[in-house]
Amino acid sequence: MSARITIDGNLAADPDFGISNAGTSWAHLRVASHERVKRNGEWTSTDPEFFNVTVFGKAAEDAGDTLHKGDRVTVEGRPELELFDRRDGSTGAVVKVYARSVTLTADEAPAASNGRDIVADSAPTIHHTSEATMVVGVGRTATALHRTLRDHGFRWNAATTSWNLPKDMDVHTRTARVSDVVSIVRENGRDIPVVNDPGPTATAVAVPTARVEPSPVPDPAPAPANGRSL
Repeated sequence: MSARITIDGNLAADPDFGISNAGTSWAHLRVASHERVKRNGEWTSTDPEFFNVTVFGKAAEDAGDTLHKGDRVTVEGRPELELFDRRDGSTGAVVKVYARSVTLTADEAPAASNGRDIVADSAPTIHHTSEATMVVGVGRTATALHRTLRDHGFRWNAATTSWNLPKDMDVHTRTARVSDVVSIVRENGRDIPVVNDPGPTATAVAVPTARVEPSPVPDPAPAPANGRSL
């Protein structure tokens, strides 16, 4: 039986995404994890441990599209001890994790939805200008709206607790995406206002949870180019 590991932590950098010569998508994640311990009657954080995580296939593509530096994630996968040679001639070791799943987490996950409440009890607003497009106020129970936004190219920004279209997307394409989202919301008997202002820099809405679906992990994993594995 192969070992399994679960890591809760934050991304130390944006995912590094690529495609192998064989056509397999991959993503490298750098995850910092720490523990909360009580010392002298006060809670404090330990020094972070860093893990190099590799994910393949559809999960890698989702990670590249969804995850960003600072996001809190839960990683489940297979650990592997990699040995490498230091410049001074000594041997070092690092734990690499070949992930089966990566989940974007939050302190408070959204409640379950029956799929019909695309807006539910929240009051979301689309801020759409010639420079940017942002959706704020998406409540925890509006999981169908979260899914609709993601399906139309919006990306979650934990810092502003908002869904955003990529800044390099031209205004005509962004306008079309906004129109599509508004139409879907109206088909569900709801409405979502579109305003011509840049939107807030920070909001107080709850953070949604988006899951990066598991993908098969090659076994054995490919050997690293500059090291050796146990």
